[in-house]
Amino acid sequence: MSFIARWLRLRDDRQKVGLRPHRDVALAFGYDAAYNEVLRAIERALGAYLAIDDRRGGFIEAAFGLVNNERVRCTLTRIDDSNTAVRIEAFFPAGASVHERSRAVEALADHLESLSS
Repeated sequence: MSFIARWLRLRDDRQKVGLRPHRDVALAFGYDAAYNEVLRAIERALGAYLAIDDRRGGFIEAAFGLVNNERVRCTLTRIDDSNTAVRIEAFFPAGASVHERSRAVEALADHLESLSS
């Protein structure tokens, strides 16, 4: 059994794979209103610019800082006519260390949650 454990490197320390900092927020707005609020929140809370703005696909990507810096992606999903779910994820360039938390994700999620309160 020790051969298999060594071969699979079960005892080696490994980074978390595929886990990105993210938060899910439920907004008490219809889809179009929620989309507009997310766009405003990206500008107000992050001061970021829009790299991708796909209203029809429910996808927004915002970037800030220098080239190859962290990006924030928001995916909007209709729950019903008056509620929309938003998933906010941090994406990092290839080779960068992935942090457990993202200040940008936290700031944007906190701002959006304050709108629904």
